[in-house]
Amino acid sequence: MGKPFSQELTKLNDTFNWALNVPVDNNFFDEILRRPLFVVGSGGSTSACVFLTLLQLNKGYLSTAFTPLDFQYAKNAVNQDSVVILISASGKNSDILFAFDTAIKQEPKNVLSLCLRTNTPLNERSIKYSISNAVEFENPAGKDGFLATNSLIAYFVLIQRIFNKPIKIKQLIPSKKFLTEIKNFCKLLDEDFTITVLYGGWGKPAAIDLESKFSEAGLGNILLCDYRNFGHGRHNWFDKKKKQSAIVALISSEELLLAEKTLNLLPSFIPILKIESQFESCDASLDLLYQSFYLVDEVGLNKSIDPGKPGVPSYGSKLYHLKYAKHYQEKIAFDEKAYYAIRRKIGTISKGEDNPILPFWIESYKSFVKKITRSKFRGILLDYDGTLCASHERFSLLRENVINNIINLLKHDILVAIVTGRGKSVRENFQKQIPEKYWDNFVIGYYNGSQIGTLGNNQIPITDSDDTLFQDILYTLKNFQLASSFSDFELRQGQLTLQIKDKINSEIIKSSIIDLLKNKYPFKIQILESSHSIDIISVTTSKSDIIDYCRDMVGDLEKTDKFLCIGDRGKYPGNDYQLLSTEYSLSVDQVSSDPNTCWNLSSVGNNCVETTLEYFNAIELSENSLFKLKL
Repeated sequence: MGKPFSQELTKLNDTFNWALNVPVDNNFFDEILRRPLFVVGSGGSTSACVFLTLLQLNKGYLSTAFTPLDFQYAKNAVNQDSVVILISASGKNSDILFAFDTAIKQEPKNVLSLCLRTNTPLNERSIKYSISNAVEFENPAGKDGFLATNSLIAYFVLIQRIFNKPIKIKQLIPSKKFLTEIKNFCKLLDEDFTITVLYGGWGKPAAIDLESKFSEAGLGNILLCDYRNFGHGRHNWFDKKKKQSAIVALISSEELLLAEKTLNLLPSFIPILKIESQFESCDASLDLLYQSFYLVDEVGLNKSIDPGKPGVPSYGSKLYHLKYAKHYQEKIAFDEKAYYAIRRKIGTISKGEDNPILPFWIESYKSFVKKITRSKFRGILLDYDGTLCASHERFSLLRENVINNIINLLKHDILVAIVTGRGKSVRENFQKQIPEKYWDNFVIGYYNGSQIGTLGNNQIPITDSDDTLFQDILYTLKNFQLASSFSDFELRQGQLTLQIKDKINSEIIKSSIIDLLKNKYPFKIQILESSHSIDIISVTTSKSDIIDYCRDMVGDLEKTDKFLCIGDRGKYPGNDYQLLSTEYSLSVDQVSSDPNTCWNLSSVGNNCVETTLEYFNAIELSENSLFKLKL
């Protein structure tokens, strides 16, 4: 089993160059990496997980690396604002697949799988859920031997590129001097040696990989310690073990002085190998990693063990394929659909039965489902972005299955209304996809409901704005450097929209703009967020105004007709929070904490358009141009 380790080393430079040039979609990753991360991987992938975590922490976001088993005990910390990233070269071992299943049930913002092969089992699972993505590369070096080698080099380069970090290293070729130092160091090692690997910061991924390789190939004992923790008693190992002990010091330019001061204090009898990098930050991680491979190779030669094919005992294969998922299945004390709907409202439910407020929420859920499934609706009111189309689809026509569901409702004289932060682009798209004979029964509320009309009305929306309040707001923003330098403005009648161009600093820019406007224009404006922009509207504008417009259209003078409202941003300051605060409303993503409405009743792992389609599929047409929901 495996490949000769020395043969694997000859491919490193080719793998490095491939990973430097393979296409990477940074726009996709940028959105994901602006959130807290849970990074999960096993065996050789662990050091890649730690490397990604270091880069994310360096950006200023919380991030932690887990093994799949660790992740089982941390899963309750996962929420809708976080992302789970799974790293697995082949994407098929039982541990990573179980971690994926666990992550999906926690419903984070995204579950992202990074694999170095295509058509993996992880991808097969990922495509079943709208909250998950699998990014697959086909590593030309092929499958690693017994130890992760080329896959790790590929991951380190790809991860660095994903974070938009330029790579300063030109090639992965160790110096003859370094290879000689390794040979001399190995000659000093006792037959039953223990190596303490000292590291700091960016050397941690390489340290973890050394421990993994020495242990997995049975080469020798490795202890890991950072330079300062070493001073807290770890040094006593050398005093007690003496000749059996040695040190490998991983040194980037950032901890060079600390490493020198530490090593100079140690007795001269301790064999020391310095693995050094002239680079800083993430470049140093990659540099130290590949150099450490050559230590593994040399120790293997001395031990007559090929690290790439050390042999696997029969019990080793059984351990690797051990199935244990059923031992960690979460026991839900009540209806599973209710459980997930309630958790979307209140966050983590600790074991279900021991949460004192849970009975209230169970009863609220039952009351809402009873109310919404027993009602008959005259029309359906829908948000657009995030509800009818995903963010990557917003410049395209709507999916065929979405349009077909809308047309089917119109065929049965069900009133359909769209209320959006957009302008005439929505009208133009629908006019291309909806037959003209239905236009008079199709309503659009533009600019968050500030202008409303039927699909056939080409006179709206009015785009030119003569509103002195919005003119003044635009003037304020154009004279505020954080807004003027990093945002695009679109002033329309009744709305000013901002799109922040600087994605890295978007949160602080957005917060500064919002606080500036709230302080200068108190009680005059609303500031709402959509999936792609910030909308500033009048305090009197509301998406829910479209309900009254629809009532007038169908002649509902007594206001007894019911309209089902569906959107994705039901949590304030989301731009659907008013629409979804109405009595009969469903969310396809974010929910408010209102127990009476704005529930998300989707299946586990789905959101946005896929959830909208679930709701469409639950529609049962009734008599007199009405419909019901069977949820």
